[in-house]
Amino acid sequence: MLDHIPPTSLLHHDLPAGAYQDCCIEALPATVNIEQALLAFFGSSPAWLLALMALRNRLVTPLGLKTARAAPGPVPTPFRVGQRIGIFRILALDEQEVVLGENDSHLDFRTSLQLLHGPAGPQLAMSSWVKTHNAVGVCYFALVRPFHRLIVPIMARATVRRLSGIAG
Repeated sequence: MLDHIPPTSLLHHDLPAGAYQDCCIEALPATVNIEQALLAFFGSSPAWLLALMALRNRLVTPLGLKTARAAPGPVPTPFRVGQRIGIFRILALDEQEVVLGENDSHLDFRTSLQLLHGPAGPQLAMSSWVKTHNAVGVCYFALVRPFHRLIVPIMARATVRRLSGIAG
């Protein structure tokens, strides 16, 4: 996993100074569009991750932190800025990238799915930044960060595997 976001990412438009950032890049089997990538992302959460998020929601509710359930049923398309899907809100969307995120009292976070095209062929970059606001945010992210660094590559690979079945 890289410790920086690709320079072409929309995440740079509002990247706060001092924010944690990371990126996982996976080769795509074929050219896909951003809607296919986002659908694959939302269809790739393993059961253990959904259980982990449910546990997280139970633990942080007494602290007043935002919680959300996984998106029930099929994800509605076409995607649009402002749309909420589970814990994510679509903050930016173009033909090559979608930025998902949320602002909360303890921290702000962004996650991006970006389609890259270069000499190595088509790739998917899954990038994140996190900016803490207070002691609760610092403590929360200290606890979550090891899981985040485990989950991002797993989700990137699962998204690409799912795309392998629809690309062509």
